[in-house]
Amino acid sequence: MNKRRIAVTLASCASMVGFGLVAAEPAAAAATSPEGACGAGYSRLQSVGMGWSSQNQEYSARTYLLYSSATGNNCVVTMRSPGWYGNGTELIEAGVQAQGGSLKKDRGNYKYYAGPVYVKAVNTCVRYVGGVQYVDNGVFWDSYTSPYGWCG
Repeated sequence: MNKRRIAVTLASCASMVGFGLVAAEPAAAAATSPEGACGAGYSRLQSVGMGWSSQNQEYSARTYLLYSSATGNNCVVTMRSPGWYGNGTELIEAGVQAQGGSLKKDRGNYKYYAGPVYVKAVNTCVRYVGGVQYVDNGVFWDSYTSPYGWCG
C-alpha cells in the first residue's frame, strides 16, 4: 500500500469517527426527558425526587418509572436536574424489578442520567429504585426504593 492510499484511508477513518460523534449528539439531546431516554410509546407512571439541596431548595435528581402498553415493558431512568449535571465523577443509579425476578440496575458515574433499565412485567407487579450522589455542604448519597405496585 502506498503512502497516499494510507493517508486517504486514515483521513476517511477520521472523518467517519468525527461523523459518528456528531451523529450521536441528537440522541443525547433527545434524552432530556424520561420519555426520550426510554423511547417512543412510554408513559410516566410515577417519579420521585432525591438529593434535596437546602442551599438550592431543589432536588438534584429525579427517578422516573414509565410503561409501554405496546411492549409490556417498564422502564426506569434517573435524571439529574439541569443545575446538577455532573462531571462524570458522581454516582447515579436507576433500577427496576419485576416481583419474583432479579433487580436490573444501571449504576455509574454519569453526567446526565442512569438507565434506561427495562423489565417485561405483564400482569406482574414491579418496584423501582434510584439513587444519586450530590454535594450540599458535603458529599451525600440519597436513594429510593418503591414498594411493589403497578401490577398491570
